[in-house]
Order: sequence, then C-alpha cells, then structure tokens
Amino acid sequence: MSFLEERKALTREKRLSALSHFHGTLEGLIDETSGAEIKQRIRTFSQIHVDETIYAFNVLSKIEDAAIIVNGSIGCGNIGLSEIDEAFGWYSTNLVERDTILGGDDKLREAILRAYEEQHPKAIFIIGTPVVAINNDDINSVILELEDEIQIPIISIYTDGFKSKTPVTGYDIVTHSLLKYLVDKEPDKTEDFVNIISFSEDIEDVAAIAKSFKAIGIDYQVLPRFSTIDEIKAASRAKATVVLNPEEGDYLAKELEEVYDVPYIVSEAPIGFRGTKAFLLKIASYLKRENEAIRYIEEVEARLQKSISLHLLDGKNVFVDVSLSKVPAISRFIEKLGGKVVGFGAPLVDLDNRKQLLKLDFLSKGTTAVIGNGQYFEKANALKKGEVDIYVSEFFGSSFAADEGATVVSTRNKAVYGFDGVYALYDSFVKAIRLTNKISNDDNSNYKLSWKSKSGNWYVKQEVS
Repeated sequence: MSFLEERKALTREKRLSALSHFHGTLEGLIDETSGAEIKQRIRTFSQIHVDETIYAFNVLSKIEDAAIIVNGSIGCGNIGLSEIDEAFGWYSTNLVERDTILGGDDKLREAILRAYEEQHPKAIFIIGTPVVAINNDDINSVILELEDEIQIPIISIYTDGFKSKTPVTGYDIVTHSLLKYLVDKEPDKTEDFVNIISFSEDIEDVAAIAKSFKAIGIDYQVLPRFSTIDEIKAASRAKATVVLNPEEGDYLAKELEEVYDVPYIVSEAPIGFRGTKAFLLKIASYLKRENEAIRYIEEVEARLQKSISLHLLDGKNVFVDVSLSKVPAISRFIEKLGGKVVGFGAPLVDLDNRKQLLKLDFLSKGTTAVIGNGQYFEKANALKKGEVDIYVSEFFGSSFAADEGATVVSTRNKAVYGFDGVYALYDSFVKAIRLTNKISNDDNSNYKLSWKSKSGNWYVKQEVS
C-alpha cells in the first residue's frame, strides 16, 4: 500500500524503526539492528542536534521557482541563515504570543499574498514549526481560500520540529507533499529522461554525476534539489529513477515506482572506483547503453590510475562521519589508499539502510560505531580512543576534531560522487597528509580527559518498554 494514502509522512521512527542513539562496535551495531524491529535507545544527555524542519527548508530552498513561508516565530524564521544562497529570500509569519492564543491565520494570509506579489512563484510552500504544531492553526482553510485567488499550488509541509529525532524525516515530509500535490497524477506518456534524486548533495556532486550521464548519452533531470516546479511535475513521466543517497531518496523513488510505474534502478552510492562504476553500469544496462558506459569508464579509469598512489594513507588511522549509505564506499576507498578505518559515525540506522552495515565486512568487527545526530562530545571520545589521524566528515561542526589532534577532511562543497569525486577525495587526503604530523594538545580540547576516559555510551541507555 502506498504511503501517499496517509495525510502526512510518518516519522522514520514509526515507519522504519530508526535508531539514532548508539555508541559501540560494528559487530554490536549489526547485532542490535538485526531483528524485525530495532529496539530504541535514549540519551540521558544531548549536546546538539538539528531537526526535520531545517532539513525540509534546506531542500525546498533549492527549488528554483518556488517561494517559502516559515510559519512560526521569528526565531524559527531564521532557520535558513547558515545554509541558503545570499540571493535567496523567504518569508516568516513572525508569530508572537498573542498569535499562539488567538491564531495566526491573518499573518499567514498576508505572507502568502506578499510572496505571490513579490516573487510570482509557481508554487508556495508553508513550512510548519513547533509553535504551529502546538497551536494547531487551521492552515488548510487558508490554503483553500487563497489557492482559488492566486491560482498556484500552496502546499503545507507538516514539520513539527520535535516529534522525530531523525532530521532526515524532513526529506520524507517534503517527498510526501511533492508526490501528493505536485507530481502529475495521470502522465500521458513516458519521456526519454531519467530522474536523479538528490536531497542533500552539493551542486558539485550533482554536476559530477551529470557529467558522466552526458558522456554516456543519458538525458536526465535532478529533483527535488536544483529543480523547477515543472520538472517535479514531470517526475511521473521519466523512463527510470536513480538515487544518489538511498537513505534520503528511497522514499521518493519507491513511491514513483509504486504509484506511477517509474522503475527504480537500485544501486550503491556512486563513490570511489567501484561505487561509481557499478552505479553507471546499472543504469546504462537498463537503458541499453552498456557499450557507451564501458568505453567511458575505461577511458576515465585509465587516467585515474596514473595519477593516484595506492600508498598515500599508509599507517594512517581514519574516522569516517557521513550518511550510512556512503560509509562503505568511502571506507573502501580509504583502505584502497592504504589507510585504516578505525571508526565511523552516521546519523541513523533503520530497517532499510542497515544493509549498509553488512557491506563493511572488510573492516574489523571491533571498529567503533557512533550513531547520532550531532553529539560531538561522543565523537571526541571515539577519536581520542582510536588515536585518529584523519577525520572525514560531511557535516557542520567538524572543527572539534582538530582540537582532538585529527586533521579534518570536510567533504562539504566539493565533489564526492562520480569519478570527479575520486580526484577531489584524493586531493583532500594529499593535503591532509601534510598536516597530520601536528602534535595533539589536549589543552585545546573542549572536552575533559575525564570524559574521554569513560565509556563512549555513558549517556546512551537501552529504552525500557
């Protein structure tokens, strides 16, 4: 049964039994997540985390011809300040205490009309916040009233900001709304292009995959990030769908297949030699373009092999902190270069993405595993115990690792996917090697030695049912 029959998307905890609290070993994590359900853990202390409202905003802000209204207090209205382009503007209803008691419908109407008059968008998204979730304003009545007046879709994004501990739920909520209110329900024909699903990737990653698709002769459109409203509508007319990060885009790809019969071509993340090759060959085989793909791959790989040393990371301990679907490919690439992956972190493990853990069979069973959204203090604990030389991260806030004596390799704002990503990652490691001889100084750390000498799961407890 399609999830679109639900009024709004379920949280990852309810839909896929997502676990967002764990500190232990790879073997222990595989064992704990192997059942029909994943038993939840809780933190008795939490340092920092983002929520699904921020994730929803970040992807919607990259849709070219849409306007965004953050329906909440002025503080909630500032959620995009660290992520969006300077040229991008959004609107806040700026609800105050009086509005939470008497209702903020008038302010929402004003914001919608102002957004329409100033931007002339093809759709308007209203992002929910904790204030509105608690207040329970009748947003749908405002939408129905104004949609008739301005004649464009006005879509409510039901983010609460507190019901889920896994912020990737924000992508699910956006997906649910796009499928339900924008994608063409009755496509008249299948067209000769492929949907590339991207939620969190930087433009450099998307460009790297687009470059390979062009070389092979595959037409494509990217959604929902970096797309237009018309491209989102056309998603149901695609010949097939591929996903860059399965734990973010699976929901959209699976629903397009189930509801609109658009085939979902499942593959591993296009990272490193092996991952990129498998990704391209899988889609090329489906589209009957194997010869073009093989020719392209052989040419690129020949150039890559000449410019890469397989001993670059000899003797280096590395900690990888990225989405779980990327951990196997990046770890494999590190070990190919002679490094040793002594630990990894990821925001969540659920019933779908836990299969990625089995792809880490080339790592020691005792490899440190830290699952959590943010929580730098737990990662600092792991870095100290693992004597980590290099810390690879795609998240904000990774500077703490430098204070623990590790050289930080940030994958933000650079290509990681595709063959361009191989070059970019390799170049980042070359630069990191020049810095890894710095002497660690515990006086620079934000965390005391007394904490780092404790068990890393000190504040992570099994939930009692």
